[in-house]
Amino acid sequence: MKIFNEIVEAETVDEVLKHLQGVPADAVVFLDIDDTVITPVSTTFRAPPYNGMVDEIKSNKDKYSNYVEIVSNWRLQRKVMLVDPQWPAVIEGLKKHRPIYALTKMDSGVFGNIESMEEWRFKEVASLGVKFSDNPNIPYKKQGPAGPTFYKGILLTGSASKGQALQAYHEDIAMKFMVMVDDRMDYLADIMGYCQANGVGFLGVFFKGVALLPGAPDPDVAEYQRQHLLQHAQWLEDDEAARLLRLKQIDN
Repeated sequence: MKIFNEIVEAETVDEVLKHLQGVPADAVVFLDIDDTVITPVSTTFRAPPYNGMVDEIKSNKDKYSNYVEIVSNWRLQRKVMLVDPQWPAVIEGLKKHRPIYALTKMDSGVFGNIESMEEWRFKEVASLGVKFSDNPNIPYKKQGPAGPTFYKGILLTGSASKGQALQAYHEDIAMKFMVMVDDRMDYLADIMGYCQANGVGFLGVFFKGVALLPGAPDPDVAEYQRQHLLQHAQWLEDDEAARLLRLKQIDN
């Protein structure tokens, strides 16, 4: 049965697999990375408003003269974990039958202290056992230095939206039907717009697996982490931030 322009919900990888049972055999599957496949270990990012810390910094980047250093160091220094431990095995299984790519809203090329966002992103997920379908027939770069790039199965948007990145690669990633698994409804809506404009069948899976992870932010620790990141361009994991905060409180 062909599904067109539908968005469903899933909290686990098992639920994602159930939704995939109804898609055409030639469907191409894309997975978001952050908060879908992997997520920060820090419980600061488990719930609002603290999970939007880095997005808030990005939205106000003109306020920070060393914005790229702050964000690139956060990416380099943070510890990450799988949202669902089944992802590596499931991705490997799906790759045997259809292309499984990643689509990530991410700068491309050099960014601050990261020499290659593409290589960094690939190594980050590979360190947790996740590798996507490589395709040597898909070109690496599109639309100039800040445009989308495709690297070892991962499509980075660059300065584009996810829908725009797909449009840039429309002729290279030929699709009649697309599945997108993402934790952001606004990204799913954007991708649905691309599919509608190009006559591509679409199933969006709104993935809410992060909500099942244990732990909750400590407001005092989260604020200390935020201030330390902004002042020193250094990310502190929860235990270290809590330790330094206690020492500061004792000194005061």
